[in-house]
Amino acid sequence: MKCLAVAAALFANFGAPAIANPAGEWRIADGTANVAIRPCGANYCGYVSWAKDADMVGRPVLISMKPSGKTWAGSILNARDGQKYTGRMSLRGEELLQVEGCVLGGMICGGQQWSRVR
Repeated sequence: MKCLAVAAALFANFGAPAIANPAGEWRIADGTANVAIRPCGANYCGYVSWAKDADMVGRPVLISMKPSGKTWAGSILNARDGQKYTGRMSLRGEELLQVEGCVLGGMICGGQQWSRVR
């Protein structure tokens, strides 16, 4: 009887979808750069991994994005001018990532969709 219960539990988990995460390589909306998103502790961080302007490579853009339901919230850094914003990101399927930055306590937000490169 114990074996049957263990087998049932294994098959129940086998069909469960994996929890989606934003880790990977993403092309920003205007196509001028890629951002590599990787785990950093229990959160996610993103760095410019490729850019038309080679001086941008290695600069941080997503800082300590903490999971919050189906989104991640933290800080976004504009790699061009160093401005820091409150930010959030969420997956729109496996191939699109919605990234938003906000000012004035979240009253004014702007965002873009990034496409998965790999």
